Amino acid sequence: MSQPPRRRGGAGASGCLMVVGACALFGLSGTASRVLIDHGTSALTVTQFRMGAGFLSLFAVLALTRRELLRLPWRWLPRVVLFGLALAALIYCYSMAIARLPLAVALVLQYSAAAWLAAADAVRRRRRPAASVLVALPLTLGGVVLMVGVGGAQLSRLDSLGLVFGLATAAAYILYLVCGRGIGGAVHSATSTMYGSLVAAVAWTCVQPPWRIESGAWEPRALVPLVLIGVLGMAAPFALVLTAVRSLGPTRVSMLGTFEIVATSVIAYVWLGQALTLLQCFGGLLVVAGVVVCGRQVPEEEGQSADRAPDEAPVAGPN
Repeated sequence: MSQPPRRRGGAGASGCLMVVGACALFGLSGTASRVLIDHGTSALTVTQFRMGAGFLSLFAVLALTRRELLRLPWRWLPRVVLFGLALAALIYCYSMAIARLPLAVALVLQYSAAAWLAAADAVRRRRRPAASVLVALPLTLGGVVLMVGVGGAQLSRLDSLGLVFGLATAAAYILYLVCGRGIGGAVHSATSTMYGSLVAAVAWTCVQPPWRIESGAWEPRALVPLVLIGVLGMAAPFALVLTAVRSLGPTRVSMLGTFEIVATSVIAYVWLGQALTLLQCFGGLLVVAGVVVCGRQVPEEEGQSADRAPDEAPVAGPN
């Protein structure tokens, strides 16, 4: 009788470690992207390689482990294409944002989208927002204000175009979440992410064909990190998050996913020397709190449904 609880507790602990590991990989890949951009690789090239390598690595993982997930019902193809275009816009805007802003600031702007989406849902349904949304919105807005230093000297030190791309990242993230929600009940998240990455890679290849990519990107010192960003920033964290969802449920995973802000801030400080002020750190914590409070509006039964149907569970963001 005492055996099952111990297994469940062990699974919960390992699931938490998987999400934390995925967040660290997302933060590592984001920081590595910034380093490549600082050394002359364009944000578009980083996006292309990340999507292309991400697709190939996800395809390899599924081909070896879950071949049935390689099949995509034709009737869902248009929605998956739209999902892929949203993913393409998200990764590009994020790459442009981190090229001009501290990584933590760009990431906080993106994560604030969760609260805005919850508020928009309440307006669309013409009903009073849930108490969690009413609490989450001021926390998120206040956190973003502190993070970018609106009205103070910090704002003048931030790149204005970077802030535009940061806000565009939040808008693209909302589109990504809406498109993902639309296909999440019918297409496995691994399948939608893999084909979404393919669509994104093809879309940006049409914009910048391989022969127009800067020659330095094909040199080993740049090519190897670019490929690793695709693998470590897509396939590896995706596999960790998908496994964690089965034991924790999507709600808890999405809450734990906000650890990416902390992980990215620490990695960017150690690697790039991007230090945050005390007010910016407090603002980041407010955004994390807002996302967590917003996530608590999802019923607890969600975790149980994830155990019954893990193939339909959503995954964390693609950063």
